Amino acid sequence: MRRLLIVLVMLNGLLASAVAAPLDPALQQQLLGIYDGYNKALIAGKVADAIKLRSAETRASAQKEMPTEAARQRFLAMARTMVPDTVEAEHASINKAGDKASIITLVTKTMPKNAKLPPGGPKPGSTMRSELTLSFVKEGDGWKLDDLLFGGDPSEIKACKNDKFEPVSAYDTDKSVSMGGPIRRVDFQADYTLVVVRVTDEENCVFIMENKEGLLKHGLDPAKLVPFAIVEIEGSPHKTDKQKVLVENLTVQDEE
Repeated sequence: MRRLLIVLVMLNGLLASAVAAPLDPALQQQLLGIYDGYNKALIAGKVADAIKLRSAETRASAQKEMPTEAARQRFLAMARTMVPDTVEAEHASINKAGDKASIITLVTKTMPKNAKLPPGGPKPGSTMRSELTLSFVKEGDGWKLDDLLFGGDPSEIKACKNDKFEPVSAYDTDKSVSMGGPIRRVDFQADYTLVVVRVTDEENCVFIMENKEGLLKHGLDPAKLVPFAIVEIEGSPHKTDKQKVLVENLTVQDEE
């Protein structure tokens, strides 16, 4: 217990500036409109118009990767298959400087029955469901679409089925594990705090042996532990359940 308390005290300075601000709803709609405009340009076959909506870094990369008309047509064919049918925003944030924003969305896409798709990928006529993180950057001529990061289907994530609190003796304190990912759920209990963290395609139940008041007392602001915040964790693994960890060190990253 003493080790945990010392770590929490050390975290105080790190957590003071840990979480980015929520994105203004009007700006969120503006940015989603940029993404929609990008997709419409692709569907219309207007590669040049689509690329104009991307960031300077992406445009420079596109010039190198599409030197010929044939290369542009290959890009267009691939990019069209990635245009979703539906886009639902789940979480949006903006950095402190106000020049970078991200929107985590849930998208669906039904592949055309006559689509020519690479082996091992989705089948023609199938419907894909995945998380898509849209990154935006503010440049001299306004906001531009930066990275597009596709994730897995949330319904296929391996859930942490056993979120029951157990004593320290249930964990192997002679071993250490490290992990990181977005928070999916937080549960403040009388004697402990549960933080469910997604790591790639599975969720992990992470336990802190302090309640909300205890966290505050030792410098860890519970308000920082919110869904979608990115955390890095070091702790002791459970002796039998690979998806349970007892926290020794926890930090919250900036959302950029």
